[in-house]
Amino acid sequence: MIQKLLKVGDRIELKRIATAARIVNQEAKVYNSQLLDFVDEHNVYISVPIEAGHLVPLEVGGRFESRFITSNGIYVCKVEVTNRFKQENMYFLAVKLISELVRDQRRQYFRLEKIRPLSYHKLIEEEKKILVALATNKFDSDVERRNMMVRLKTIEPEETPGSMANISGGGLKFHSDQELAKGDFIRISLLLDDSDPVPYDLFAKVIYSESLPDRELKNSHRVEFINMPKEVREKIVRYIFNEERRQRQKDTGM
Repeated sequence: MIQKLLKVGDRIELKRIATAARIVNQEAKVYNSQLLDFVDEHNVYISVPIEAGHLVPLEVGGRFESRFITSNGIYVCKVEVTNRFKQENMYFLAVKLISELVRDQRRQYFRLEKIRPLSYHKLIEEEKKILVALATNKFDSDVERRNMMVRLKTIEPEETPGSMANISGGGLKFHSDQELAKGDFIRISLLLDDSDPVPYDLFAKVIYSESLPDRELKNSHRVEFINMPKEVREKIVRYIFNEERRQRQKDTGM
């Protein structure tokens, strides 16, 4: 059954299953791996994740939420590491599927690892008031609503540069020199592709931030998009899946 859904070479994302011992607000690390072989209907071999050029030998007995990124969609299940071994200079993890493998319908949460420059600023009070009005539709007429949307586009506070690390239909992660706090609201200008005619104008809320003193950009932030039109979200999701497909074709030489 699983061989009808998955194939050797599929990319895998692994995230440790949350426990009561996890520190509140600590961001769950995602490990990237690859499907290497099938053992049976419940067991497979995958590659040992690599981080910053070093192997990450996940512990035997460790349990993870897994996402298999395939050409036919994303499939999710829980897995447990049952063994680690080396064969012909390759490092393997043996993992057991401990829950049903099902298609992930939450396309907006699939993340694309991609570095792109961006700029942003903290929302000023006028922007916040307009966003609240747009979200609650508190306007006396359509003309007033259109005027507020035009005004929103003309507000141009001083921008801070940053560098995107990954993106999904629900939010993104980026690095910058500026410190931000959880709960801050920001506005991001992002050109996802050099062929795009104009940058995306994105509003977001900071949900996680940490200091990275050893990096050139000393702060890392994760944000979730707010007040995003459905057509914009769908456009971003399409871009993510097209990029993932293009990268997979490049990696396989197809």
